[in-house]
Amino acid sequence: MIKIDTGLDFIQPEFLSILFFQQKNLVVFPYVDLKHLHGLENFTVGYNIIDLESTALYNIKEIIEFEANNSYSQSKTLFFIYGLDKAKVQEIMDIKGIHCVLNTNDDVKMLADRNEDFVFYNKKNNTFINYHTPRDELKFERHLITTSQNETILYEKIQKIKIMATKIFTEINTHPESYELGLSKILQDYNLSYWEKILDFTRSYFQIEIPVKNLPRNSKAIKYTFTLDSNEQHIDILREFSFIKSLNKHIANEFVKLLHVYRGEKVNPAHLEIKQMYHPQKLYVYLRTHHWKEQIDPYFLSQLSKMKLTGYTLTQKDKEDLLTLFNKFGAKMNLSPEITPQKQMAIPHRKLVLKSEFSFHEHPLKEKDNLIPKAKDLENYKAFIFKRLREIEALLAKKFS
Repeated sequence: MIKIDTGLDFIQPEFLSILFFQQKNLVVFPYVDLKHLHGLENFTVGYNIIDLESTALYNIKEIIEFEANNSYSQSKTLFFIYGLDKAKVQEIMDIKGIHCVLNTNDDVKMLADRNEDFVFYNKKNNTFINYHTPRDELKFERHLITTSQNETILYEKIQKIKIMATKIFTEINTHPESYELGLSKILQDYNLSYWEKILDFTRSYFQIEIPVKNLPRNSKAIKYTFTLDSNEQHIDILREFSFIKSLNKHIANEFVKLLHVYRGEKVNPAHLEIKQMYHPQKLYVYLRTHHWKEQIDPYFLSQLSKMKLTGYTLTQKDKEDLLTLFNKFGAKMNLSPEITPQKQMAIPHRKLVLKSEFSFHEHPLKEKDNLIPKAKDLENYKAFIFKRLREIEALLAKKFS
């Protein structure tokens, strides 16, 4: 008998299908250690995670309903709830529209037929009670998992699918009469056999209907444009970040602080998962696959050389490391006449073209930027508050770095 001992044991095609593609809920029994249960978090892209320990809560249903309906985040909420007994599992299953992973030590298999949106998994004998999907229908899920070297790469692949789904949702709303051509362009990086799976996720996550009549049905009907294998691209980006972090700790500290300032200045928070907002590696991967597809912004690198946020004074060795970094990314920058071209490590990479600059709030705010929207204009009011919070965050980063 196989026993689940680590979170990696949950990295299976069935769980990816249940939680992500089908957007169903999961009930795991008997007890599983919470840190292992959170291995399933890899499949919860598009959600903010809330942990609840039910034994300390007598009104758990009311708490869940309040949290689910009063979140200010643009992402949905998914609950990891543990310490449940059979009665509370049954109570939670009656909550409409909930997204959750439940864990109980009770034998609850008799509840499996109560709600089709809940899949029951007996971890003691590793069997699903009410989930019977043929292996052939999990090809895409197996492909995503087996081609990922680690959990970070897998998470980024799933995140890419979520981004695709958002683009599909926008395309349908923007061009309701002619969206099918747009869908083909959005999905062109994926094998045709996986398109329907991505569309199913879009339907489930956004709760919409997507009638498709004119999408190509075989590989000869469309010309693919694979410029760079997604898996290899993510590996390269992770190696870049590792190179930056290991090159020089002072440069790395400034680099990470600059990432967060850039995020506050240039990135719409609605496009980010919570982890991407505060996890430097995940934020870097997002920027390299969206804002910096061709190159890191040269102006960003020039700000790195000034070390404004940490206030650190570069030594000669630090400057040489910076030049190594600039050469790594193809940037041509002179830091000091003391450093001669002979000391530069010529590492050809990508040709850089200056696209844009960001201000780090060096320019005074225009008067209209200081006007506070009325509270009844909720969207603009929220946008104003988030903008001010980002500005405060940037100022604090400078002051206390």
